[in-house]
Amino acid sequence: MDPRHGGCVRPAFGCILPGVPKRVLIVDDEPSVLEVLRDFLSNPAPGLTYEVEAVPDGAAAIMKLLIGQFDLMLLDMHMPRMGGLELLKQMQSLNIRVPVVMITANQDIRNAAEALRAGVFAYVPKPFDFARLEHVVALALSPTPPRPGGAAPATGA
Repeated sequence: MDPRHGGCVRPAFGCILPGVPKRVLIVDDEPSVLEVLRDFLSNPAPGLTYEVEAVPDGAAAIMKLLIGQFDLMLLDMHMPRMGGLELLKQMQSLNIRVPVVMITANQDIRNAAEALRAGVFAYVPKPFDFARLEHVVALALSPTPPRPGGAAPATGA
């Protein structure tokens, strides 16, 4: 915690108030990925706390999103039953607003572009670069995150 930055943890990544748990929903059909992401989020920077829930597909994620509030979702693009892009469309139709970091092993540029157009905050390829993932998570959780796709927030009237 740095008193020069109003008590924010890791101010270079965005202001995240210490001691206030952030709820994160992980949506991925691969148990090993769920485990890796849970481990990653269970060892955050000092002063940060994450409450993590994980589900194996978009259909289960919709149920979680309808009954609970989340601060961030880490979402796999390709899953059985309901994939990431379909889940994003369902979230839009239900007016569910959660910052989304799309994760995928498939590096198809068209899918990445579609995900960014659908409003995801960022697109992170597998295998994970954990320093980059930490940076993206902190930015997505900051009180005034950049606009989806990493663009700077709009200013003016």
